[in-house]
Amino acid sequence: MSDEVEGQVAAAAESDRPVPSSVEIGVTAVDVLADIRVVDAETGERIDKVIFADADAGKVRRYAVENGALVLEQDQFKVIEEDRPIRIEWLGNKRKNSF
Repeated sequence: MSDEVEGQVAAAAESDRPVPSSVEIGVTAVDVLADIRVVDAETGERIDKVIFADADAGKVRRYAVENGALVLEQDQFKVIEEDRPIRIEWLGNKRKNSF
């Protein structure tokens, strides 16, 4: 089987799995987080460095990032909490997850 066909088969199998409505680092299994993207429901843009996301409640907790680096604030990484419409999706054939 070619790599392309294998990728299509894997993507189809993933689409059969129910997508979790919420995910959290340290709670959700690492192998699940590796296959998840959290996206802005209005723009479709991936939300990066997610700590916690709840699609039903529209809540995201994530690390602040500037110029590709985590932002330090008083010797701790700055955390942003947002209320916004989001979707949690399987990664599929996209390359980068949200964690």
